[in-house]
Amino acid sequence: MREIIFIEENNQFQGKNHKISFSLFLFIIIIVSLLVISYICSNIVLMKLGYQSIDLEQKREQLLAENYQLEYSVGCLSSLTRIEKIASQELGMSRPEKIEFIAMLPANINSAMVASQPSEEEQGSNYLEAGNFLREFASLQVFKNQ
Repeated sequence: MREIIFIEENNQFQGKNHKISFSLFLFIIIIVSLLVISYICSNIVLMKLGYQSIDLEQKREQLLAENYQLEYSVGCLSSLTRIEKIASQELGMSRPEKIEFIAMLPANINSAMVASQPSEEEQGSNYLEAGNFLREFASLQVFKNQ
């Protein structure tokens, strides 16, 4: 009888041992499969980011080329020779034969516009008094208001 009890206990122990080893095996399989799935997912994400990076670089190159083309167009459209051609042909403008400049000074020059008197130290040096210069300049016939 002792042998039967021992054999039954041994069978129960082996059954429990089988259950423990089977559950451990399943646990390891699940962990390994989760690791493999996470590795595959991370590689998929990295591949997508790589493709996005390549697409963005190509778009950047296209935009730079378009920018250079637009800068060239702006340079061509705003060139002085083109503007002069349009002014003469389309608008009927021409260059003047003689260029004359007329400078006008205000009729009454107030003291805020005239420089102050130089100090005694500066009078001995070669400074030009701005007030007298402006008065003489304004008295010229070209600058008289008519």
